[in-house]
Formats: sequence, C-alpha cells, structure tokens
Amino acid sequence: MSDWADWLVAHGHADEQTVAEAERVLEAAELRPGDTVLDVGAGLGLLTLAAHARIGDGWVIAIDPSAVALEELLRVAHEAGANGIMYLIGDADVLPLPDASVDVAVLQAVLGRVADLARVCGELARVLRPGGRLSLSEPLAGSGSEPAAPLDPDALAAELRSAGLVDLELEVDRARLFLGARRA
Repeated sequence: MSDWADWLVAHGHADEQTVAEAERVLEAAELRPGDTVLDVGAGLGLLTLAAHARIGDGWVIAIDPSAVALEELLRVAHEAGANGIMYLIGDADVLPLPDASVDVAVLQAVLGRVADLARVCGELARVLRPGGRLSLSEPLAGSGSEPAAPLDPDALAAELRSAGLVDLELEVDRARLFLGARRA
C-alpha cells in the first residue's frame, strides 16, 4: 500500500478493500511513463496519487464536484512532492477537457451515481485519445456499498461500445464490476 493509501485508511476515508480495488483498476489501466491520466470522481485522490506514482513525468487530472476534496488532494500532493497533478471541478457527464486529451481514464464507484449513463460514456470516449484506455470498478447491487441506482454490466458495456470503445473486458467479482476498454 502507498503512503497516500495508508493515510486514507488511517483517517477513515478508505478501507483496505477499496485500496485493493484501486490497485486493480490501475493495473488494468496499463499506465505508462508520460501518460496523461484522468481520474473521474477523484475525491481525496486514491487513484490520482497512485496513478501519479506510476507515470513519472506524466500528468494526472483529478475531476470531482467537491472543491473541498480536491483542495485537500492538492494540498497533500504538494506535501508529498507529487508534481504533475492538477484538478478541475466538474462532473462525469460534462468533462471539462478538450477532445482526445487523455491517454487513460480511471473511475472507482462513480457510474452508479450518474443520471445519464450514455452521456457519461460518450464523454469518456470523447476525451480519450485514439487507443486510449479506460479502467473502472463499480459496486453492484448486493455489494454492501450500494450505488444510487443499480448498475447493469450489460447496459454499461452496450453504452461504451456505442460511444466507440472496443476490446471491453468485464468481470464481476464479489458484487463488484471491473471493466477495461480501449478507444478505437
């Protein structure tokens, strides 16, 4: 576990299962040195800081609707000397980024709380560069950390395919969906 993950666990912002799921998302994202990574729904930055540690001189863009969480993330990132992290206040359904601007998008427990899944899938595809990668983890009904609305893995896959993502790999493990895809 990273220092940042240890801090989140110690302060009650994450548990060891959440950290393990984040590690799985990042492994599936196949992060490379120099990548530009988008963390949608970044919160306090578990994925953001762990991704930053893997990409060297690349950039991680953290997007979240909570300015308070993002300010705390940036404060701790600066304390840790993690340059190359920026944040934008925003939501998954209107990503405040130009088209084809990121190599990788990562999400953890975001899609079950969006109003328009098709729109979010379209936004993710829009900001990914051709060949860009998407990796996410979402709780499903019965997981104990219920999403606001039940997430149907088949419906999600259909929306992502419709948005132009290919090579979808879905796995359900202990009422948790893990998904990886690539933009055509």
